[in-house]
Amino acid sequence: MGDRNSLPINPIPKLVGIGGLTRSGKDTLAELFMQNGWFGVSLGDIVREQSRLRHTNDPNPISVANMTETANWLRTQQGADFALKIALDQFKNVQDRYKGLVLYSIRAPIEVDYIIEHSGELVWVEASDTVRHRRALAKLRDDEKPMTLEEYNAHENLQYNPQPGLPEAVQMNTRYVKSHATITIENNGNSKDEFLSRASKLISTNF
Repeated sequence: MGDRNSLPINPIPKLVGIGGLTRSGKDTLAELFMQNGWFGVSLGDIVREQSRLRHTNDPNPISVANMTETANWLRTQQGADFALKIALDQFKNVQDRYKGLVLYSIRAPIEVDYIIEHSGELVWVEASDTVRHRRALAKLRDDEKPMTLEEYNAHENLQYNPQPGLPEAVQMNTRYVKSHATITIENNGNSKDEFLSRASKLISTNF
């Protein structure tokens, strides 16, 4: 199993993590960082591609439940830090060209701890359940199926709290991510431009 001692120790010029529940606006914020000269890696995308392969016969292979199961399986097989290692390796050979590294879709305690221990900032994007569910229905990803709000919340709880039957170290825990955030930005509005304006101010003020 992976641990922080096995992770690269090369100094990173600047390090930012972005967390939040599904459809909160994490990717939008990360894209803004990248437009401002940061190198971005989505830890969620790493898991998503593996979930499509692992649950290829499921009508909804990238559901939150399947993504959670895939992430937990990968962490059990390859270590709790498997996604973090991939991201750091991608950044290693190009870091001189960028202002810093932004890791988004932070969901695991080991990812949070690495960011904080390397003097990084952890940004939490906050949006209500009803707002996020409405966004999810409006913009379904490929291989995603619509869910009721109750189903949506039940699936998300699989990532919000550690589940019985597996060591906590290999599980997603977005409650932990939220509780360790150093910066929070709210995104409950209907205007993407308004959120981008506030996000741009956050970046220029803090980074």
